[in-house]
Amino acid sequence: MNYHRANAVASDATACPVGGAASAHAFRFPSSRLLHLGRLAIAAGALAGSTWLARGDGIPVDHHVKLTPETAILGHFSATKKPVLTIPSGATVRIDGGGGSRWRDDPNAWLKENNIPATVETNAAIAETVKVLKDTPHRLPPAPSTTPTPPPAPGTPGLPAATGGHILVGPIYIEGAEPGDSIEVRILEVVPRIPYGTVGANPGRGALPDMVPRPWLRVVMLDLARNAGVFDAKTEVPLAPFNGVMGTCPPDSDGANVRSGPPGKFGGNLDCKELTAGATLFLPVFQKGALFYTGDCHAAQGDGEITINAVETANTAVFKFILHKGKKLAAPRAENATHYITFGLDPDLDKAMRMAMTETVDFLKEKRGYDFFEAYALSSIGVDFRVTQVVDGTLGIHAMIPKRLFKDEVNNYWFRPR
Repeated sequence: MNYHRANAVASDATACPVGGAASAHAFRFPSSRLLHLGRLAIAAGALAGSTWLARGDGIPVDHHVKLTPETAILGHFSATKKPVLTIPSGATVRIDGGGGSRWRDDPNAWLKENNIPATVETNAAIAETVKVLKDTPHRLPPAPSTTPTPPPAPGTPGLPAATGGHILVGPIYIEGAEPGDSIEVRILEVVPRIPYGTVGANPGRGALPDMVPRPWLRVVMLDLARNAGVFDAKTEVPLAPFNGVMGTCPPDSDGANVRSGPPGKFGGNLDCKELTAGATLFLPVFQKGALFYTGDCHAAQGDGEITINAVETANTAVFKFILHKGKKLAAPRAENATHYITFGLDPDLDKAMRMAMTETVDFLKEKRGYDFFEAYALSSIGVDFRVTQVVDGTLGIHAMIPKRLFKDEVNNYWFRPR
């Protein structure tokens, strides 16, 4: 496989929430972690204009959370679900996710029909997904329907009535995290666990709901050796896996059992294609312990995600969690080796754009000491505003702020692609 290796920056000062100052005292790398970060692997791809498939060679982790009915939760965030793991700041965690479940009653029949070289018996991730969908108690009641779903036939691996929503894992409790703090989530690795993904469209959904006359589905086979998603015999999509949902538990003011579809100031279903291996996500904390959830596994996605699907798959992801006490954020922010990233979120795309602009102006004022006019002007001439997604109820814009603009800044970011 043609993989580039990544180098961690051996610096006394690590990343801090974008816009804040790094502290060599507060955020020092333990020397034992430098080797861990140096083992990160990134698939071939130019830095400008693309992302990469992360294919690790066994990154050492402190904990491994497997996908089980107990660790999973379907379609919502819960402040009362028992944490699946409690960790100190600085811990590295491998998390197995689920997905690819486009069958109804018989997964093996569906896999065979779609020429997928896997079965429930031969692929652990598929088996775990089936079991979670069938057995997890962590689900909301199905939406009311005038047409009840019949129970599966006896003896089949059928599923209960669909409740909709993402397959999530969590929550992870970060010791010491309290409302008003923020957490830094370093994305060390994201690797598909199954040999395929799916993309589809349904009437009444997506960005063109009135133009879809019938349900439609395409299986995209994943060729990890070539970093390609095979759309058809003549068309392939570069792979850049990431988890669409990464978030802290929403505040109590948002209500109980918040649905995972719309993103928010807690992060959640951001569906930002920039959040691949080598990126960092900064999230506000609203509940004691932060209560981090993740899922909605993607192998690739375009900006906009217009059908409401990326290449939907199942991933294993490795995250490093760092707590920032007293660093309050109004909304998620992110960073990668080349850019700072701010977000705008609102059901109205114009208002989402306004939020992304004001978040960017505020970031530049904090980081560079600019006044409003300077930050506003630089945002106009040097920052790219992109449509993240237009299908999640709460729509998204993300701003890409190039680090190369800041000639006096030493880039001590933890990750360097070769």
